[in-house]
Amino acid sequence: MLGLNRSPLAGADLRAVAALLDRPIVAVDVGCRDGVRAAWRELGPHATLVGFDPDPAECARLNDAAGDPTHERYESLAIAATDGQATLYLTADPQSSSLYPPDRRAVRRYPELWRHEPRGTQSIVTSTLDSWARSAGVDSIDALKVDVQGAELDVLRGAEHQLGSVRVIEAEVEFQELYEGQPLFNDVDRFLRDRGFSLWRLRDIYHCGLSRARRGEPVFGVGEYVEQTRLGGQIAWANAIFVRDELADAGAELGWLLRARDACLASMFGFPELVELALGEAAATAPDPANGVLAGALASARRRASLRRVDDLFRRAPAHARGFVKARVLRR
Repeated sequence: MLGLNRSPLAGADLRAVAALLDRPIVAVDVGCRDGVRAAWRELGPHATLVGFDPDPAECARLNDAAGDPTHERYESLAIAATDGQATLYLTADPQSSSLYPPDRRAVRRYPELWRHEPRGTQSIVTSTLDSWARSAGVDSIDALKVDVQGAELDVLRGAEHQLGSVRVIEAEVEFQELYEGQPLFNDVDRFLRDRGFSLWRLRDIYHCGLSRARRGEPVFGVGEYVEQTRLGGQIAWANAIFVRDELADAGAELGWLLRARDACLASMFGFPELVELALGEAAATAPDPANGVLAGALASARRRASLRRVDDLFRRAPAHARGFVKARVLRR
């Protein structure tokens, strides 16, 4: 059990459910340096993955590695709140460059934020996600990931039309100003709640320390690490995952195809409860033979959930209890 794949759906089940859909799942990654998350490729030909980064060289590198552009492609385009031109504020670490200028107080306070030190500006052409979708002939986006150094709300504001089809959003959110005048978590949260989304998870909660990290320490403390070590630090940013409210509503009349799509998306983000809810609702109304595929995937997801529970109990058991269980097993 140790080392168990903790995804709610096994790869074969995920692809079997995705094969029932009326169109491929469309996942968009705004701020895709280093490429889309590898897990999305588990969907195989049943997904279209599109990434955006304003760096042409990075997009060219990613396109060369991706291979088939019909399933995965990268476009050198700065996605923002409006179409036109904007100023890109360059920083010591290119990955920290932003449409907002670095906050000098934050750079002064937190030594590891030397990465945000200004290195000039650059004029760039911007596009809204809605404008891109119209020109690219993309009618619906299912999942949206946004990581653009403080400008996440700008991207969302330029995607009002496309947000109507989005089911899950992952956005980097800040709890303090790392860039001057940037929107913070509460601004993003309010914007998305007003459009039918709810915060489902905060992951990878990073902290900025008042002193430099020592050898062997992470540059920015994550999660419980800051409570268990001398590193400490102030909460700075995290990855927030929002889901459309109806995903968690068993009474919502969505139709089995949309429920099946939601099951695939919830699996990609690692939400077992939402996977089981969606598959159960889809299997109850889907026609033959789709209902059999969905019921089989649901049974498999439940088995995996049971194994995860046992695995978790084993991991959290005291060392002497684990040794006792291991000894009893080996004697059999």
